[in-house]
Amino acid sequence: MSRIIISGASGDLGRRVTGLLLAADPDRELILTTRTPEKLAHLKSDTIQIRHSDYQYPNTVRDAYEGGDILFLISGLNLGRRVSEHRGAIEAALHAGVGHVVYTSVGGVQPGNPALSAIDHCQTEADMRESGLKYTFLRNHLYAEIVSNILVAPAVPGGVLSQATGDGYFAPVAKDDVARCAAACLMAPDLHTGRVYEITGPELLNFYQIAAMASEIHAAPLEYRPVTEHQRLEFFDAVGIPRTYDPNMPPSPDGHLWASDELVSAEVGLAEGFQALMSQHVKQITGRDPEPLRSVMDRVREVRYDKIDATVA
Repeated sequence: MSRIIISGASGDLGRRVTGLLLAADPDRELILTTRTPEKLAHLKSDTIQIRHSDYQYPNTVRDAYEGGDILFLISGLNLGRRVSEHRGAIEAALHAGVGHVVYTSVGGVQPGNPALSAIDHCQTEADMRESGLKYTFLRNHLYAEIVSNILVAPAVPGGVLSQATGDGYFAPVAKDDVARCAAACLMAPDLHTGRVYEITGPELLNFYQIAAMASEIHAAPLEYRPVTEHQRLEFFDAVGIPRTYDPNMPPSPDGHLWASDELVSAEVGLAEGFQALMSQHVKQITGRDPEPLRSVMDRVREVRYDKIDATVA
């Protein structure tokens, strides 16, 4: 049986995918890599190794990947270093003799997309292709839980949702569906070699429609008012969110660590149509229909974003 490496295994997606893999086979051989091994110490067993790995220190990544066959490369968060960190992970995978990489990219990757994250992921996809490694790209679209609890819920008390997303459409996807797709690709990599999947929810929506949906779910009127890129950046400045990502910055009251330059560029990309994609890939990979946004909003609307637990075992 192949030994699967999960990078960033102590994060939310890493924990969800680990749970799915072990639910399918409790004796599965795993290498769980993380900057904080103590968070995963309870999982250590004869078949599960916990290894320290930090993208900023390439030697730790190289050592952590030794003995692995399939790598689940969960993308880094640091906008300023993401491409170089991913290149280090690719080099470590090659050095370790990893045969296949499942990589978490982002939805709508293509040249011309102004989203800073899309620019980074576009480069990493190119680097992966050039490396000679077998790969599967999971272009994960915006999490439905982020739409529900980071974008919509805080706007409900004031009755106005303002973003630089224009009337752009997108198909938000539930975290559980993202995790199921990743686990399926890791368990049968040969079926997904060279595939590029757009991991989306089941419906294309814009924020006018989402605001109307939220008004019903929260039993309070919510109006969507598009704003300019400049106005959106000014808003984030006013509430104290830094423009540039720093891994050491304190989390916001909602528990996230995002910077406004990346957030707003993503909103502009959505407004320009780069997220207006909906696929059947979730069902094709997992055999299950993806969860609609309304269902996700009903399920998590009373939960703080960073406290949303996986519903998969």
